[in-house]
Parts: sequence; C-alpha cells; structure tokens
Amino acid sequence: MTIGTVTLIVVIMITGVIIGQRTRREIRNEETQILQGMRKVCKLSTVELSLADYAKKSVPKSVDLPFTKEASAYLFYSGVVSAGFDVCDGPAEISVNHAKREVHVTLPPPRILSVDVLRFETINEDSGFLNAIAPSDRNRWFNEARAALEKGALSSGALERAQAHAHELFAGFVEPRGYTLRFTVAGEPR
Repeated sequence: MTIGTVTLIVVIMITGVIIGQRTRREIRNEETQILQGMRKVCKLSTVELSLADYAKKSVPKSVDLPFTKEASAYLFYSGVVSAGFDVCDGPAEISVNHAKREVHVTLPPPRILSVDVLRFETINEDSGFLNAIAPSDRNRWFNEARAALEKGALSSGALERAQAHAHELFAGFVEPRGYTLRFTVAGEPR
C-alpha cells in the first residue's frame, strides 16, 4: 500500500511538471507572435477632436410573444478623431525658390485619418429571457459608435480646421525665416 501511495504521488508530480512545462511553452509561443504586419505611413495629422455621445439602442424581438419585450440598452461612448493629410494618397510636394524667397507646399485633400474609441459603455441594459442582446449586437453598436464619432467630427468642421491648421503650421515655420508661403491643397491655392 505504501508503494502504491508513493507511486501515485510520483505520477501526480510528474504530470504536474509536464503540464507546467507545456503551459510555459505555450506562453512563450504567444509572446513571440506580436508583430502581425508592417506598412509605411505618411500621415500628417493637424487636428484632433475629442467627442462623446450617448444613444439608446434596441434589438428587435427574436421571439414575438405577448409577454416578451425588445431588448434595449443605453450606450455612452467617447473617442478621439484625428484629421489631416495622407501624403501617400495624393500629390504632395514642398519646393523652395531661394531666389524669390518662396516656399510652395502642395498637399492632397484633408481627410479623417483615425477614429479611436476610448470609452464604450453599455448603461442600463434591459435584456429579456427570450430576447437577449447578443455579442453581434454589441459589435454592431461599437461600429455604429465609431461611425457616429467620425460623422460628428465631419459636421464639426474637422477637415476645414485641419487645412487651416496645416497652413498655420507651415506659415509659422517659413515666414519667420523671411520666406513667403504659397499653400495649395487639392489643387486650390489658399
């Protein structure tokens, strides 16, 4: 009986060591798979807008019985929208004429460069037993929140502000050095 107990304890310990080594190996494998891709970026971000909003969302009934109700939730979301120029997308150029003391800057049209949702909360979720809120509903709401932040930035004049601030940045760099700035965005002088 003593030999059986000792054998059982040794088998349990060996099994624990094997499982521990396998877990450490899996953790190391996960740690080495961080870099998934790399690409060149040519973005000149000139404006960031911080936005927040809330919305009420509902999910149509999947089971329509008299005693069931639609699932609903109130959402609060906030984020940062960056606007500016992607100089890889279109014609971008900086040329200097030292004889005339002019700097000519040409940029493509401004656009939204990134939308970062920093906070996304479901508040006061009301989900029934037969009509529940699914993970796909939450994913759709997140994407809708992201689109709403972008739309809010556009309606706040993010692109116009990005263009105006880019002009200010280049003028602030060029004019104190005695040069004049000729600034063109999307083929239109400013």
